[in-house]
Parts: sequence; C-alpha cells; structure tokens
Amino acid sequence: MEKTAHTAILGAGITGLCVAHSLRTASLDAPASYHLIESSDQVGGALQSTQDMGYLAEHGPNSILIKDQRVAQMLDDIGLGDDPSRNQLHESLDAREEAKKRYIVQDGQPHAMPSSLIGMLRTPLFSTRGKLRFGLEPFIGKYKGREQGKGEESFADFVRRRLGPDMLASAAGPFVSGIYAGNPENLSVRHAFPRLWNLEHHYGSFILGALALQWGGGKNPHRLAPSRMLSFRSGMHAMPSAIAKHLPKDSLKLQCQVSSIEPIHKNGKTGWSLSWTDASGNLQTGHYRQLVIAVPHHQLPSLPLPTSVLNALDPITQLHAPPVTSMVLGFKRDDITHPLDGFGMLIKQTENSPLLGVLFSSSMFDGRAPDGHVTLTCMMGGSIHPEYAKNDEQVVLDELNRLLGVTGSPTFRHRTTWNHAIPQYGLDYQNVLDALESCESHHPGLHFAGNYRGGISVGDCIVNGLELGRSLTSTENGA
Repeated sequence: MEKTAHTAILGAGITGLCVAHSLRTASLDAPASYHLIESSDQVGGALQSTQDMGYLAEHGPNSILIKDQRVAQMLDDIGLGDDPSRNQLHESLDAREEAKKRYIVQDGQPHAMPSSLIGMLRTPLFSTRGKLRFGLEPFIGKYKGREQGKGEESFADFVRRRLGPDMLASAAGPFVSGIYAGNPENLSVRHAFPRLWNLEHHYGSFILGALALQWGGGKNPHRLAPSRMLSFRSGMHAMPSAIAKHLPKDSLKLQCQVSSIEPIHKNGKTGWSLSWTDASGNLQTGHYRQLVIAVPHHQLPSLPLPTSVLNALDPITQLHAPPVTSMVLGFKRDDITHPLDGFGMLIKQTENSPLLGVLFSSSMFDGRAPDGHVTLTCMMGGSIHPEYAKNDEQVVLDELNRLLGVTGSPTFRHRTTWNHAIPQYGLDYQNVLDALESCESHHPGLHFAGNYRGGISVGDCIVNGLELGRSLTSTENGA
C-alpha cells in the first residue's frame, strides 16, 4: 500500500501530542513518519492558560503530579525538566511547600486535613467512632462481590466497607468531587481508582499497601518517589506548546477539518485513507498504516468514520461527562481574612454549597497574581449538581465571603465552562473498555486514546500517549 506517512493522529491534545512525541523520539534522524491533525488553531486541548494584568488563569488542569519516570523524561526531552543541559526554557515551577496542606469545609468552616496520627486524633472532621473505625481498615477482608455475580463495587461502597461512613462523608466524598467532579456512589473503584483497588487486591489493605510502597515495595519500574507537583511560569499550556515545538515542522497540521475517514484494503495489507481541508482551504489526502483517534470521546460521533465503527463506539460516546466551570478570580490580599495557606479547599456535600471546591492558585505556585493580590480558582458543576456550572459571579462571591471571608470586589475575572468535562468511570465502565478493544480488533490499524481510557489525569494521558507511540513504533519497525 502506498502511504503518505505511517501514522495519522487526530487530535493535538496532550494525549495526541505525546503519541507524536514518542514517534518522534524513536526516529530523530528520519523524516516524520506521522501527521498530527488538529481542528483548532492551537495545541493542548484543555491545557490552555491566560495571562492578563499580572494574573494567570488556567482553563483546565492547574498542575501535574510527576510520579512516573516516563513523564519526567518527556519533560527533559522538551526542555521543561530538571536536566540543566536540556532545560532551556526555565519554565518549570515546583509547588510551594504550603501546597501540601488541604482543607475540607465542615459546618461552614475550612478545616485542615490531618497529616499525622496526632492530627488525625485531634481533627474535628471525623467523629471518635469514625477515627476508631479507620484503625480497623487492615482487618477488613477483600471485596468478593464480582466473583459472586454482584458486579462492580462503587467507590462509596468501597470506602464505607473499609473505612466507614464517616470517612466517606468527611474526606473521600469531597476527594471524588475534587478529582472527578463525580458522585462516589456511581464510580467504579476498580476503574476510577485503580491504585486504591490494587492496594486492597495485592496487600489486603490500602493502609498496609501504602506502607509497603513507601518502604520500597511494588513492582512498577517507572515509579518516582517522592512525587512532585509541577506547573510552569507561563501556565500549563507551556507543556503542549513545548512538545509541539519539538515536532518536525511538516508533521503538525492545525485548523484542519476532516471530511473523510475510510479503511483501505490493498494487496493483502490494510490501512486508512483520510481527507481534510487545511488552514488554507485546500483539500488534502493521506494514506496511513495506523490511525490514532485522540479527540474527546463526546466528539467521536462528529467524525466521518465508517458506520460500522460509529456503531461499535456507541458505549464510548454515551459515557457520562458532566459540565464543570472554572471561575478564576483575583482579589487584593487584604480583602480576604483566611490565610490561604494551602492547596485549596474541598466542600462536603452536606454543606449544600454551590461550589465543588476552591484552589488557592497563588498559594500553590509563584506568578499567579500581582504583588499584594491573590488568585482563587472556583470549581462548580459536576455529576451531582450539573446546573451549578451556570452559577453567576455573585453566587460565587457570596460563598467565598461565607467560607473564606472575601469582602472585596474581584480585580480579575476569567471563566471557562467545559460542557463535557471529565469522563465518569462508572459501574458499567467495563462495557466501554470491551467496546474499545472489540472495535480495534475488528478494524486493524485503528487506535483510540484519551482521558476516557486509562486514567483522567494529565499524567495518565501523557503515559498512555507515550506508550501508544512506542507500540506504534514497534509496529512500524516490524512492518
């Protein structure tokens, strides 16, 4: 089969970029063996940043947790890592020490999460009975419901079973709101929180498992300990921008509208033919052995895929992803009574708050607000109250006044709403994985990647993209 390039990648979000980066590093001395095709005029997907009047607002994720050697290596490769010989951009920012502190709102007051046994005993977040119940966790048996035909265990049931209802309401529930903007009753612990599930599965207890990992246990050769929370001086968009700058000039194609995606069968070989209109309005066509689709899952139905592929993808396109709004507000420091000495605060469901939580952005990283000012990133919406994604500014200000003592008017405003923010790995999520694997097996050369598969975090997307790129390199070398 005559081919324009070996691989086509649709979508230049962080996953698609990392697939391209992996292909690039495998063939530094060879011409680009792929085309990275993006519909918008910039790379990065949800990783976008706005700087104005000395403030910095993130549209999506505010940081990345570096806990995998492959992620650290990729940052070195693109000039954002710790290697002095490669860090030409001087962009990387480690989180401040105070960012380790996190608050939970209970009875209208933010309380610091305990970070020690003494703190655990003293905190008002948990009742005496709840604290005693927590100590029993190593003696709780494994979940056997799946073997008995009861299906997946929800995250809420997992926490209630291992730690008790007090921990679910006061810590684990807000934790789920902060990560997934989700409902703990509807998320599969095996799929949404595989690390916790694996601790129970392999060690019989996640407390004992966490201790074993801290003492050097586990078999993950890529694990970095301790982990690092990182961002960049110009914001999270610095990372996708740096990846794009390191790609071959002719490999990245922006502002393209794909008009046709068709399978090819020729001389016993299979592939894919793509047609698209480029930024200049010209029709382009390419032929590829491999096709990677790295667009958000809710955009899959809009692609001109064959009917057989679209039908097979129905469970994926139906995957729930609630709306979430990020409202970034700047204030004079003197207009806030709370010390803002931490990462931020999460809010219990019983508080009936219009917010999911608030990040103390200017306390986490330098350069997020001018001198004498601070930045707060307010998150709202999610699975339980999707309508809160439409909250107006006054609703937010009233809540900030109640919880943090914010009295002044904002000196900066930036609002971003994601109508399909975070895929929810629910109790039927195995159907999504089965559908993806079946579709790929029935359509040779077709691959799907994104935050709806293999983890929702920025770090997960990077690792998954890099690993997919490496597998494609092996395929190319073996072709």
